[in-house]
Amino acid sequence: MDEPDKNDGNFRSLLRYRAKSGDVILKEHLETTSSRELYTSPIIQNEIITIFGELIQSHLVNEISKVKFFTVLADETTDITQVEQFSLCIRYFDETLMQIREDFLTFVPVDDVTGLGLANTLQNTLEKLGFDLNKLRGQGYDGAAAMRGSFRGVQAIIKEKYPKALYTHCVSHSLNLCLSDAAKIQDIRNNFGVISDCCSFFNCSAKRTTILKNKILEIKPNVQATKLKSLCETRWVLRHESVFAF
Repeated sequence: MDEPDKNDGNFRSLLRYRAKSGDVILKEHLETTSSRELYTSPIIQNEIITIFGELIQSHLVNEISKVKFFTVLADETTDITQVEQFSLCIRYFDETLMQIREDFLTFVPVDDVTGLGLANTLQNTLEKLGFDLNKLRGQGYDGAAAMRGSFRGVQAIIKEKYPKALYTHCVSHSLNLCLSDAAKIQDIRNNFGVISDCCSFFNCSAKRTTILKNKILEIKPNVQATKLKSLCETRWVLRHESVFAF
């Protein structure tokens, strides 16, 4: 029950907080139970998170199954472990709350990132979760060729099987592209050009990156950012992070 020398995680800290705040049963369990039966190990924590996730997912599927129509929203990206993840969300009208909802369902690791591979992953995942794809009325993806391609893209393959599932280019992604194209003022273009060139100059060399990091720490010892962030070409909302870092 003593405070650890180092932070041992939110889960154990919350248990300790509750035990010290009057939860007698929990406190007695933590103090008298053997170490193998405390249920505080990382394995147990992951099992609890997985169970909660499955319960939430099951509840969402049951609620969405009651509606007449729904739209699928999907995107694929590489996570920090370099695994390609396909994220799936469902957009639908909740008649109980009388509002449109967008709920996240799951991440799906994928190996085949072609239009056909992603379309099969999308269809198989929705069917596995228990959705009736005959109710599918919309598809929302970004503008990547694998997603929006007219012949081999995900939207074309899905629409061939379910003709009423109309494709819409993600509005947020479209806004990003519009902002990127709209910033044609010479000073802004020159500014981004300088930042981009500096990022490329340092990031392409480990030696230069080390020199930059050491110089930054020499000037500002307490600063957290010690390297430049490359400008994101398709995410305008992320560019301010690159500018601030620069």
